[in-house]
Amino acid sequence: MISVGARSPVVDLGSQNCTRVATVGRRWLRPRWVEFGLLLLGFAPVLCGVAVLASVWERDLLDQRFWPAYGFVVAFVACHLVLVAAGTRSSQLLLPLVACLAGIGMLLVTRLVPALAPRQLLWIVLGLSIAMAVAVGPWETSLLSRFKYSVAAVGIVLVALTLVAGTDPNGSGDRLWLGLDGYVFQPSELLKVLLVVFLAGYLVDKRNELTQSRARIWVLPLPPLPHLLPVGAMWGFCLLLLIVQRDLGSALLFYGVFLTLLYVALGRVWYVIVSMGLFLGGATLCYFLFAHVRLRVEIWLDPWIDPLGRSFQIVQAMYSLGGGGLFGRGFGNGYPLYVPATHTDYPFVALAEEGGLLAAVGLVLIYAVLATHGLCTAMEARHPYRQLLTTGLVAIIILQVVVIVGGNLRLIPLTGVTLPFVSYGGSSLLGSFLLIGLLLRMSHEEYEDQARRDCWRFQVEPGVSIKSGGRLTGRTGQDRKSGP
Repeated sequence: MISVGARSPVVDLGSQNCTRVATVGRRWLRPRWVEFGLLLLGFAPVLCGVAVLASVWERDLLDQRFWPAYGFVVAFVACHLVLVAAGTRSSQLLLPLVACLAGIGMLLVTRLVPALAPRQLLWIVLGLSIAMAVAVGPWETSLLSRFKYSVAAVGIVLVALTLVAGTDPNGSGDRLWLGLDGYVFQPSELLKVLLVVFLAGYLVDKRNELTQSRARIWVLPLPPLPHLLPVGAMWGFCLLLLIVQRDLGSALLFYGVFLTLLYVALGRVWYVIVSMGLFLGGATLCYFLFAHVRLRVEIWLDPWIDPLGRSFQIVQAMYSLGGGGLFGRGFGNGYPLYVPATHTDYPFVALAEEGGLLAAVGLVLIYAVLATHGLCTAMEARHPYRQLLTTGLVAIIILQVVVIVGGNLRLIPLTGVTLPFVSYGGSSLLGSFLLIGLLLRMSHEEYEDQARRDCWRFQVEPGVSIKSGGRLTGRTGQDRKSGP
């Protein structure tokens, strides 16, 4: 406690004054120079790549194919200005990283299917709008914890609607989309965020009950049975996706996120081991019982059993990937279009063929920086719910990258999971930008909470302001040293 002057009364900063001091940095038009500089670097891939493609395009097609790249730059600059105008103190690294990833995706779509570039830009603009609304809107993430069961109910309704009224716009045989007036949406992209919101809130509330080990199976402690129900429900839900909807990618993603949050919240390794064993056991049973699961695994293990039929996509991807070498064939000189659905299922292969190993590793490193930054934010968070929510959202990105890159490299069976911000697809982009909006929001809230905690360390008289460096300045302008 600090008192300035021998006879001056000490004034306790109430919550209102403390909030004012804590949010003193949140003023209008606060510059974010680090973010702006990194954004300029993030625009380099899409602008340089489109310039290279322009050298081989016909002159009458230049305007038609150039404007999506310009619109992309304008959209991200507008988001930067929104954050500046709102005076937010959120991370200045997230938006540039996303701009770089989305720019690579925009470039690949322009290269592979130029007619889809305007639509990709539309989804990016809509996704950025959602991210900005979440990042600077008048709300707090604590609301999500309060309404976690409502969020879970929305997720259940989405799954039920997909099972009953799902459509198959691609003719793949998997009814994973919901259609309305000519537009389709894949609920699993929203469901992954809803899952994290619910699990983070549930595990924070039930952490003590889940760590109380009274019953035992042999030497393994068990929490009270009612609190084991979410584990069983999650196991059954993922098997339902695997069996009924044949959605191996979503099943792997959801269960991986579940195991991550379970371990981070409880710190019990055997919970994770048992849960993983349950999933592997169920997946093995599905392999022997269902032909479509067995077929997916067989063509992964040996794609040469039917190279011109069911394994055609995998075989072509192997040839394309092998032709890239260290430096690639050169942008625009490869043959990625020989791989079916390159812009959705194999964007990593297309980049590796024309950009080589260096471009592929560079893309993975960008994801690694994004994931590391998110995990550092989670580690610094003081609020348990915010910590778990950040961890779960980052886990979504990590697992998606692992699953899709592993499938492209034939390390695991290919699934329908998309590469975040890079693959073409409206549902994927909207879900990914919603995730980024939440991360921006939580980084801002964490900064304000830290400023508020620092404020409560001081009790000063009116007219004394707090400066950096642990010093107090009065109206006379003379510095007075502060104590703890």
